[in-house]
Amino acid sequence: MTITAPPRPSDPVDRQQVEALVEALIEEARQRARRRRRIRTAVAACVVLVGVTVFAVFERTAESQSSSPARTARSSFLGGKVKVVIAGTNDKYDVRDGSLAGTGTFKASGAITDAGTALAYRTVRADGTLITLRFVAKGKKGTITYVVKIDTNAGTSRWTIASGTKAYNGLHGKGTETENASYTVSTLRGTVSR
Repeated sequence: MTITAPPRPSDPVDRQQVEALVEALIEEARQRARRRRRIRTAVAACVVLVGVTVFAVFERTAESQSSSPARTARSSFLGGKVKVVIAGTNDKYDVRDGSLAGTGTFKASGAITDAGTALAYRTVRADGTLITLRFVAKGKKGTITYVVKIDTNAGTSRWTIASGTKAYNGLHGKGTETENASYTVSTLRGTVSR
């Protein structure tokens, strides 16, 4: 049995050609690695974008489904005429410095329908020409603070809304105030709006 060796190339490959070939292969491998990184980065960015979008949609859906009654009442509130009767708040303490004058109840009808407890704070100017009553009415839907300015010289009594919470947040209103003969019941009539 005879074994023959494979033929040898007639032109030997020189060292520079081998180095150039190796360098070309290395460069090609680097380019493939860059392409793979770009593709992975693009896929990761798409996954993050889809995740953020899905989260935002579910968050908005959950928010609309769990909307509180106060928020629903606030968004559907159009405004209009209102009557608020506040009883038993102006007869407990004879104060003039803005402190608590009494506690009682309130009942609102018209554009606002609510009832609950009320606190009254009284300030009287030193010369007695201006009485300021601050009624804090806390009902089922939120709290409204009414400020009544009574000008004893002109005989006028006007109210405004100083603040509101929950369903009454951002509520504005104004009107006139009247009292019974013993000053124990205040009736506020006017309009409210957002």
